[in-house]
Amino acid sequence: MKNETPIWDVAAKALDALGGKGTLQEIFEAIVSRDLYDFGTEDPSDAPHVLDTELKRKCSNSTRTDKSGEMLFELNDGLYRLLKHRTAAMTEKKTAGTKRIHRARDKEEIIAALLNEQVGVFKEIWRLLLFAAQVGMQDGRREPLSAIDSGKGIDQSTFGNCPSWPGVCHLMSLVEMDSSEALTGSAEAEDLRLAVFQEYANGGLSILQDYFQDRVVDLAGVLSFIDERSKKSAEDPDLDLAI
Repeated sequence: MKNETPIWDVAAKALDALGGKGTLQEIFEAIVSRDLYDFGTEDPSDAPHVLDTELKRKCSNSTRTDKSGEMLFELNDGLYRLLKHRTAAMTEKKTAGTKRIHRARDKEEIIAALLNEQVGVFKEIWRLLLFAAQVGMQDGRREPLSAIDSGKGIDQSTFGNCPSWPGVCHLMSLVEMDSSEALTGSAEAEDLRLAVFQEYANGGLSILQDYFQDRVVDLAGVLSFIDERSKKSAEDPDLDLAI
């Protein structure tokens, strides 16, 4: 994952999701579960220490000598808290674009298999969901999510490293609904766009699930799947498959 957002801003988002306060471990788990940041530490156990160091550099009551810029947090009795002015600013930003993107519980096994480092194609969950949504739309397979784990929903900001987002999401909803109403900035239009994207991604994951039912999920298998889809796309042009 390419980190374009500073770690303290990611931590602020995690704290906001936790209600404005949390322990170091709770903040760390919220960041990891939402795929918000790649700590890039050789030893994974070092990541919480890295987070703790950076948080304290932004703590108003920290004794560190390397504090800089705007203070975002305070630390008391082992709990980090968002400063009030920061909380107010984040509340004001809670408009369109803040709703989370979910996937169905019954797809967790294929998701985990495709995200495995041994496969090495999809390094972040957003890449896999974007790919699956295009596969689902190519086959016209839009499947509602029967059950979700709300804790595994991801922020739309996670797609920030993709120049095609939110264009792909808007295009899908425009094609699906055949109406420009899907492109407006209203909460209803956003719900529609996310529903279309999530359901096509779910359909695409079902296709991948079926494909790998009797195959090993590895790099060769993924490349074979893409090759077959590309040939089909050449015969019947549709959305390009892009990882």
